[in-house]
Amino acid sequence: MSLTNVFRRAIVNSPKRRASSGVAALEFALALPIWITLLIGGADAAYCTLVNQRVERVTYTVTDLVTQSQKVSISDLDKILAASEQIMRPFDFGDKGYVIISSVFKEAGKSSIIKWQYAGGGHYNCGGGGGCGSKVGVEGGVPTMPNKMALNDGDNVIVVEVYYKFTPMFVNASIFSASDIYRAAVYKPRLSALTAKPT
Repeated sequence: MSLTNVFRRAIVNSPKRRASSGVAALEFALALPIWITLLIGGADAAYCTLVNQRVERVTYTVTDLVTQSQKVSISDLDKILAASEQIMRPFDFGDKGYVIISSVFKEAGKSSIIKWQYAGGGHYNCGGGGGCGSKVGVEGGVPTMPNKMALNDGDNVIVVEVYYKFTPMFVNASIFSASDIYRAAVYKPRLSALTAKPT
């Protein structure tokens, strides 16, 4: 037997070595719940971020498509709102989303007014009552513009509001609890004023 083998056996069979053999397993057992919590929290955070990005994309795309029109009809708006479901993929928009389009106009010397509104794109009802209410206001009323935006005389803008019911994948608590995501975008029509009610 060589001298190196004798030293190896002495080190392997030493009492100190035997006493520390379970430390790695104990450390792993203590760290595992923390790792799992971080993994689940990270997955829900990434999911929440993706859903928020898609809702923003729906908001800006719908606003952009409406304001590219010279004149809008109900058929045009239905087609634009149908696109919102495609944009939200792979997330379900039909049962969890709702879009409200408002045309706001400020006549010279008068207050801004909501000339018309159109809603659809999904069936989410924000807790009952059939659909979600517009935070901008109701048709024929004075609008509450996003970010307290003020219009100049003769200005016409299209405001699109999107509601989406967010439900986390794993943990329904803390900052990732189920909630309504709300986004709004304001664009000016590019070709002509869109103040006439769609028919």
